[in-house]
Amino acid sequence: MKIVQYLLFNLFLSFGIISIQNTHAQEAANSLISSSTPSNTPVFLNIPDTTTQPILNKLIKQLGNINKSLQNLQHSEDFTQFKNLLNQARSISTSADVIVTDLTPRLKGYNQALKLLDNVIQNTGSDKNKDDIKNLNDRQKSFIQNRNDLSAKIQQATIISLEANSQVAQIQQALSKIQQVQLFTRISSPLGYNFWHEIAIHYDDDSSRINKLYSDFGSLFTKTWQDGWGSRLTMLAGFLGAILLIFILRPLIEKGLVQFTEKFIPPTRLRRSLMTLCSAIIASLTAGLSATLILVTINNHNTISPQAYAFAQNIIHQLYFCGFIFGLYRGFLAVKNPQWRLLPIGDEVAHSINILPNIYMAIILLLGIVRYINNVSGVSIIAQQLCNGFFACVASILFLSIPIKLREVGQKRIKLHSAQNNQSPDITLLIVAIGLPLFCIISIVAILTGYIHLGYSMCVWLNWVILVFSTLSLLRILLNDITNLIFDPDRWLGKKIQLLGIKPQSMEQLSTIITGVITLTTVILTIVSIISPGNFDLVVFIQHLTTTLTNQKIGNFTFSFSTIAEAILVFFIGIYCIRIVRNWLNKNFFPKTSLDNATCNSIDTIFNYCCWVVVAIIDLSILGVTTQNITWIVSALSVGIGFGLQAIVQNFVSGLILLAERPVRIGDTVIINGVKGVVMSIKVRATEIRLSDFSTLIVPNSQIITSSVQNATRGRHMGLVSFKLPVITIQQLDQARTLIMKIMEKQKDVLDDPKPYIWVDNITESSLVMTIVCYTNYLANTDAVRNNILSEYLNNINQLSNNKSSSEKGDK
Repeated sequence: MKIVQYLLFNLFLSFGIISIQNTHAQEAANSLISSSTPSNTPVFLNIPDTTTQPILNKLIKQLGNINKSLQNLQHSEDFTQFKNLLNQARSISTSADVIVTDLTPRLKGYNQALKLLDNVIQNTGSDKNKDDIKNLNDRQKSFIQNRNDLSAKIQQATIISLEANSQVAQIQQALSKIQQVQLFTRISSPLGYNFWHEIAIHYDDDSSRINKLYSDFGSLFTKTWQDGWGSRLTMLAGFLGAILLIFILRPLIEKGLVQFTEKFIPPTRLRRSLMTLCSAIIASLTAGLSATLILVTINNHNTISPQAYAFAQNIIHQLYFCGFIFGLYRGFLAVKNPQWRLLPIGDEVAHSINILPNIYMAIILLLGIVRYINNVSGVSIIAQQLCNGFFACVASILFLSIPIKLREVGQKRIKLHSAQNNQSPDITLLIVAIGLPLFCIISIVAILTGYIHLGYSMCVWLNWVILVFSTLSLLRILLNDITNLIFDPDRWLGKKIQLLGIKPQSMEQLSTIITGVITLTTVILTIVSIISPGNFDLVVFIQHLTTTLTNQKIGNFTFSFSTIAEAILVFFIGIYCIRIVRNWLNKNFFPKTSLDNATCNSIDTIFNYCCWVVVAIIDLSILGVTTQNITWIVSALSVGIGFGLQAIVQNFVSGLILLAERPVRIGDTVIINGVKGVVMSIKVRATEIRLSDFSTLIVPNSQIITSSVQNATRGRHMGLVSFKLPVITIQQLDQARTLIMKIMEKQKDVLDDPKPYIWVDNITESSLVMTIVCYTNYLANTDAVRNNILSEYLNNINQLSNNKSSSEKGDK
């Protein structure tokens, strides 16, 4: 309980410190305003900065030393020295950036305090004590002096960072030139006499240096063993702890993760992909931590030489890689637990290639040792080439065993599968079966012909590509599995997402889009990783990856993949927000107003277009598109608009006019070019009109604006029924008028206000033509109402005629 209280107190204290840092200027100003005597002490500590300038002077001196070294190495091809200078320049740049980051909040605090202090001085009246006014002026001068000092140091640190970055770029160019020169530089072939003659010349010096390196490394154990039983027991305890960590703690953790995934994760592929990633991370940590534990117990008295300690640290770094590789491919194959196997292969294949990850681990460990010997031991160049050639030959031979082993196991199965399905082998199989052996053979041939650096670089690049491709493939599978689980409509989380108004079909479409984006991102990262110069150097790799993903240019336009991802995220958030607001308007706001449906539709449509314009502007601003760039784009499009897009733009503008002025609204009965129908929707490009046969007439908006349109229900949001009826005599006219009026009164869709009316429209030689007009509600089908009126009228006329005929027969 005391530990928990202590942690909570530290957490509270840390947040309090952050709060004080963010508000110290405001509190200082408030204290200055409220202080009437010099005894009141402000919260803001106006203390001059005396620790930064010595650091800046040291960085400037280091920059000067790097410049001198670069001048001395203008014609040198010593890769190691340039590499050390590169690390120093990066360290200087990082230190300068840290200084800028630390001093910038203090500078902002001074600016805010000075601004508020200036307001206090201006608002101080003449009735105040002169000592108080003098005190405020003295404080202001002190604040200004310290503020200017901080500003100068920030500018100096910024200049140092820029110069260091310039040196980094210069050194990287020199390293690139050295690599290009060395890559195609031919030395004596290992098959010839001259190569081994040079080895013999430098043999004594090189062997003494290597023996010193190994003796230093051996001193890790001999010195500790000679220090007595206390050191011996400590070292043995370290070995025992490492064994327990690898063989007991790691299996227990993996067993707990298995139980966790079986309990909380549905039985999908996500279980296997997640366990594979966890297995790789756990194996990497246990391998590195166990080696670190052994090193700590051996060097508990700090008696080991720095060279031996650096060699041990290099091996520990390689063990982190090796542990990750072991756990990664152990999860891919899952020989002991086939139900957790991620790769779609059988037990026979998994058992046969189970040795390959161990081979790959040995290659990575050998690579680390060879690199360290070349960089630290100080052996001759020919000895370095011998080490590089030895590593490349061993790595190529080991890699050749992969396709040979696969071919022995799966050749019959592949032939059978191809024969049954009548299709060619998979592209991955072709790469492994043909590309990998060819690559290894080229590497071996390059080494044997004297191009040792070329063969060595090919093997290092191949190791890096295999590791990156395997890791990114696992991450792609894991992210796809997580996406499919989240957006599965039948799962618990998918049902919760449906409560937000997202349909199952939309969830499946979104899942497909996200998985596609993940796959595309994986491909991009794989390509960037393949062309990265930082093979197994995570610092160089991360810097190259950051530069590639954040500083891409197309002409004068700079963009980054992070800004593209941010713009896509804003786009989807905008879609969701627009949908929420529109649903609220249509379901909650509009029903409580007196607006008709047509007006509500116009407001909703215009609001939708305005929101999309805002989202587009935000996305363009995120992508860095300025107003000037937009003007250029519009100017370029104006030519196309003037020729090919003129009609589209005309319809778009006409649609906006229809939505704004509303000469035609949804539900109006209109007649356009002799065609009568009901307006169903008004969109940006065209208007949809439903005809009497329930077909849809799509009319361009420009035609509605430029041509004559008869709106039968303009100003009265209702339907219109109008038809003509001929009668022969005046008696029939009165009889038909009375009958039709009664029929219209019985029709439920016919409105009483305005009242239906009938008038004589025309007199011909054979008949009197009367026009019947009535109005219906906007939901009614006017053609159906007219049909009902005429049908009932004919039925009544026939009935009256039959009754009249019957009465005449009775009279006779």
